[in-house]
Amino acid sequence: ACPAAALYLDAAHGGWLGWTNNLAQFQAEVGRLGVLDKLRGFSTNVANYQPIGVACPQLQWCLNGEHQSDPCCADPCHLEGQYNPAQNEANYVMELAAAFPGKYFITDTGRNGVADMRSDCANWCNIRGAGVGRRPTAITNNTLVDAFYWLKTPGESDGCTQTLPNGQQCSRYDSFCGSTDSIGSRPGEPRAPVAGQWFDYQVKQLAANSNPNLFK
Repeated sequence: ACPAAALYLDAAHGGWLGWTNNLAQFQAEVGRLGVLDKLRGFSTNVANYQPIGVACPQLQWCLNGEHQSDPCCADPCHLEGQYNPAQNEANYVMELAAAFPGKYFITDTGRNGVADMRSDCANWCNIRGAGVGRRPTAITNNTLVDAFYWLKTPGESDGCTQTLPNGQQCSRYDSFCGSTDSIGSRPGEPRAPVAGQWFDYQVKQLAANSNPNLFK
């Protein structure tokens, strides 16, 4: 063990644990694990697509239709209508910080440069139209966030299409990888390899849709 290492526990993302009940269950589970005193904090949005967005002035700022003209209330996944105050990762970090005082956060920005490319935000596999987000940096302009990282390597497949690039059937196929938002579900698109393998078509799309633009 390295006592100087900073440890961050995976806290999923706001579109999963942002609801009050879900976050309370997560808080209780972390307590049961007995690891909180060993953590610097939590990682969010790992391998996912939730936008960073803008942090609101206070918790639950956008609920009940309030402050909808405020940029911090932008809600591409329509979570506020489901009474989820964590419709972006900046607001999710605020929720986590209230649940775990004194802890800090890192957020995966490897694929969240485009906020509104999904028809259904439950879809997570090789999403068409996604883009790389902010480059890895410790300059986050958020005192709660230690760094933005590309924690899942851009270009690693999330999972295989039913038929693999070599024409064989994928034994590990997940129906979410055949969603209408997934690369490979439309005619003319390449088939996706198994999870973790390099997906060249995807990484080129992530680069082309990067925001901020990688090429400027």
